[in-house]
Amino acid sequence: MNLNRIDADLKLSLDNSPSFELDLDIFRNTPEILQAYGEEFKKNNPYVRPDGINVRDLFIQSSEDGQEIRLHIYQPSDFHKNNVILYFHGGGYVFGTPEHGDGQMYRIARETKATIISVDYRLAPKYKFPIPIQDGYDALIWTITKGTNELNIDPAAITVYGASAGGHLAAAITQMAIDNGIENIKHQILLYPVIHNKLTTASMEEFVDAPLWNKRYAEIAWLHFLGKQNADKRIKYADLTFYDQFQKLPKTTIIASELDPLRDEGIEYAQLLYKAGIRTELWVVPGALHIFDFFPSVLTEKFYNFLIDRLK
Repeated sequence: MNLNRIDADLKLSLDNSPSFELDLDIFRNTPEILQAYGEEFKKNNPYVRPDGINVRDLFIQSSEDGQEIRLHIYQPSDFHKNNVILYFHGGGYVFGTPEHGDGQMYRIARETKATIISVDYRLAPKYKFPIPIQDGYDALIWTITKGTNELNIDPAAITVYGASAGGHLAAAITQMAIDNGIENIKHQILLYPVIHNKLTTASMEEFVDAPLWNKRYAEIAWLHFLGKQNADKRIKYADLTFYDQFQKLPKTTIIASELDPLRDEGIEYAQLLYKAGIRTELWVVPGALHIFDFFPSVLTEKFYNFLIDRLK
């Protein structure tokens, strides 16, 4: 791709940051190495927790197989009990931990006075679809049924927020909640979300070799998540366009990046929601790449101001 299309200030930040590029062979053949890197990074690069924010882990039981699911909780001392965010990190379904977003979550918790429940869902390829989604749904049910006693929150109006693959999980869990008659999710915020496994949009074809995320990475991620036998199938909750109750979904905010292979999936999902009559806000961030928000820049700050406003 033409790197001159990247926002100038963002590009300067990218040029002065460590490389985030994935090794294709490792991602395809030995993803457990990436997961080990993530755990090592978490241990060796702890964020300094700001005063006034309590961070702790709680463990709940999976309804799928009884295994533990870790919830990483951020709660400011002056939290508003009715501001609750259920968050899902990105990482292509294969890598990433809640701690990778600590700095972002501290800021959000501090500025919105929200309790944030970041779900350490289990990762592919060991835990394929639907387990990561079921882990997220179990976290939602725990928040609704146990959150008041455990965290002193009011879970009547939950915001689900997710980035990239985490955006897909957030949206899938929202669909699952509607199908099960649960109406506690009042807002979904999807940051450059994965929407479906078709891999045929114009942006996916354009950004085959884009930095940070591209079509080659996306192909591998779907293989790990769905397995080879299902990678090209339309499956409910995997393909978020394969759904029949769009008109019941909650208010939605979608943020897409102009120079991201996932851009057109976010636009497509917004169009489906518009058609269904759902209050939907779409922002395609000009000059932005996938995961641009991890790099300090004027554009990133503009995004955070937008996000904090919507989360309040």
